[in-house]
This record gives sequence, structure tokens and C-alpha cells, in this order.
Amino acid sequence: MEKVREDWASAYKKEKIDLEREIRDIDIFDCNVAKFLSNFFKAGHLVLEAGCGTGRFCFWLNKKGVSCVGIDIVPEIVKKAAFYAKEKGLPTQFIIADVCNLPLRDESIDGYISLGVVEHFRSAVEVIKAFKECRRVLKKGGRALITIPNIFVPLRNRLILYLSRGRIGMFHKAYTKTIFYRLGCIISSDVKIEVLDLWLPIYNILDGVLKRLGINEKTRRRIRFGFTRLPQQSSLLKYFLGYIYIIANKPMLYFEQ
Repeated sequence: MEKVREDWASAYKKEKIDLEREIRDIDIFDCNVAKFLSNFFKAGHLVLEAGCGTGRFCFWLNKKGVSCVGIDIVPEIVKKAAFYAKEKGLPTQFIIADVCNLPLRDESIDGYISLGVVEHFRSAVEVIKAFKECRRVLKKGGRALITIPNIFVPLRNRLILYLSRGRIGMFHKAYTKTIFYRLGCIISSDVKIEVLDLWLPIYNILDGVLKRLGINEKTRRRIRFGFTRLPQQSSLLKYFLGYIYIIANKPMLYFEQ
């Protein structure tokens, strides 16, 4: 897990963070996530984001009246998120901790979200630990939302890592629905997992290309938004480029159609 921390600490140092924009963009570019969060969590709920990064999803939920706990392994980004929460008076507590060893009591939270996190783990053992911790801290009837990129993004990033001899990119493991079933611990009497939806994470790459071409921000946003709709029309694009959404309800899974 130390290598994961180093990867993310390095990534955050290189990235210029505009948190206000990141929060606004959730409704546009993460609209599927926003839909699930709105449907699952209501005012008065306590939601944990495991691997919260900048805390943008916590802050988005705060605006809906939901209290949050954000946990991340990178001290620098946790401190920035905590400063923002204090400055804005938002009900989110941030903790520097490992998602495989959560500093929370059993059955203490109403919701658990982990968005694009476990694919960075080096071993299946760590993934299993993270899911077991999710199950442990969720109250009965609590909801979990977990997303993982499908095949293309991890393979692309691993190729970049190889070609750059580790200087560019970050470790990703490729996952499919079948692999998650084989892990075993996520298919249990308490939490059952099913793939619900797939999404296209292409706008980050696209934005860099458009910016180099001199296209202004307003136009870039419109173009990116159009591209995020493509997977809904193509099952092939979904399979290679999408995000796997895992929805769990403790003790039983509720399928959203």
C-alpha cells in the first residue's frame, strides 16, 4: 500500500486542483455517479468515501445535507480537503488512513463509496481487505457504490508506464465482472455485488488534446459532454472504455434498472 501512497502523492503534486470546478463538474461528467448518490443517500445519512482524494464527492453530498467521512492514504491531499471543509463550514471529517484498515466502528455508517480506487492496488489480497472493511463498517440496510474502470484504461496506463520506464502514469489493474466474482469475498450473505452500468472515462484525455488545439474552455466542456454519451449507444465501447459500477445493499442487493 505504500507504493499506492507514493503514486498518488506524486500525481497530486503534478496536478493543478480547482476544487470548485471539480465539484460543479460532477453533475456533468459524473452524472451517473451523481444519480446514484442522490437516490441512495439523504439528509441525515453518514457516508464514508474510501480513497476520497480531494473530497469532491463528499462536498457534493454535503450540499444535499449528507454528512461524510473522507479517508485517504495521502496526507497532503487530506490536509487540503480538511482545510476546504473547515473554510466552507461543510460537515465532512477527513482522516489519513488506509481503506484496508478503516478506523471506524462496526456498522457505523449509512453509506460507503469508493470511486476509482481499488484498481490501483497491487494485489487481490488488498482488494479483498477493502471489500471486507466496507462490509464491516456498513450498517444493515446501508448502501455501497464502488466504481472501477473496465479494460481499456488500465491497459493503456500500464502501457504508458512500460514505455516511459515508470516515469509517467500510474499502476492500474484491469478488472471485469467475472474477476470480481472470482474474488469471492464480495459475494457473501451480507453483501452481493453485480455490475450495473458502464461509463466512458475519455474526457480527461480529450480535454488535453482540445486545449493544445487552442479551443476555449466552454467549447471543450460541450465536446467532452457529448463524448461521455457515446457508450450508451455502443455495447462495444462500454466493454472496453467504460466504468464498472458495483451497487451493494447490506444485507441484500437491490437492483436499479
